[in-house]
Amino acid sequence: MDIRKHRTLFLLGGIFIVLVLIYLALSSYQWDAGEADSGEDSQIQVTDLGELSSFQFTDQSTGTGMSFVKEDGTWYMADDREIPLDQTYIDAMENTYASLTATRQIDEPDALSDYGLDSPAYTVQATDADGNTTTFSVGDAADEDYYLTVDSAQAPVYTVTSSAVSVLQYDLDTLVEKDAMPAIGSGNLLTAEFTENGQTTTYSSDDEEQSETIATIAGGYGAMTLTDLASYHATAEELTTFGLDEASRTTVTLTYQESSSDSSDSDSGDSEEEDSGSLTYTLYLGSDSGDGTRYVQVQDSDLVYLVSSDVLNNLLGIGNSTEE
Repeated sequence: MDIRKHRTLFLLGGIFIVLVLIYLALSSYQWDAGEADSGEDSQIQVTDLGELSSFQFTDQSTGTGMSFVKEDGTWYMADDREIPLDQTYIDAMENTYASLTATRQIDEPDALSDYGLDSPAYTVQATDADGNTTTFSVGDAADEDYYLTVDSAQAPVYTVTSSAVSVLQYDLDTLVEKDAMPAIGSGNLLTAEFTENGQTTTYSSDDEEQSETIATIAGGYGAMTLTDLASYHATAEELTTFGLDEASRTTVTLTYQESSSDSSDSDSGDSEEEDSGSLTYTLYLGSDSGDGTRYVQVQDSDLVYLVSSDVLNNLLGIGNSTEE
């Protein structure tokens, strides 16, 4: 073979090797950059508002929303401060938007309509301690993220994690701090006392003939949940309507032995300690709501709940029979 051909092939081979090395180096760099973008260090800081003084959001699809204000470190409903709120939910909203991070920043976005931001799914307003309000618009989903803009700006458009939406997807019943229910079962229920129309019936775990009834009562209590609310702070007129006024209601008083697992939480419930060391828990049962539930109130609480009538029949020790 001609020596010039050898030189040409050698030269081309060298160029090829150099190009391969350059390609591998660039690929390695891009892979490293991609790895960095997927880590925590790649998070883009969108806001740093500090502690908030108010927070509100609107679900634009329904036109509904909620507004909260903070005073002395406690969140309240802006239009009804008597409603007790579970602070953890509102704190999560504050933490998400006061220090919002993005997974991506689009500095030259297409039209806002391409991201669902011309008619956002949610509008959020966060006001800091100095009274400055920042407005967020949340648009369409972007795989597992959502598009978002700040203060109605055309640019940049951000993508944020789904937590920016999930913290807003609660109804008021979920946000309300419910009354505590102590752990009471057939093993620690001592007595159950029912008072209605001035007449009181008492069942005791010490009476072997009443052991089956005590078990039924404990089972009914164990199946009861205080989740569905009929009123957040019932007025005297509402209590009468619900059959929970003193003259109409049935009073249920459960005396129980506190279990060791509950001892650390005993101060947070609605139980009252007896001289003997046992505790009492008192409920008021009202009238039938008309949909298979009855109105229920915990002693010293303003909340009124709806509880299954069948469950309450067991609590009353009458199983599934029809209540007189």
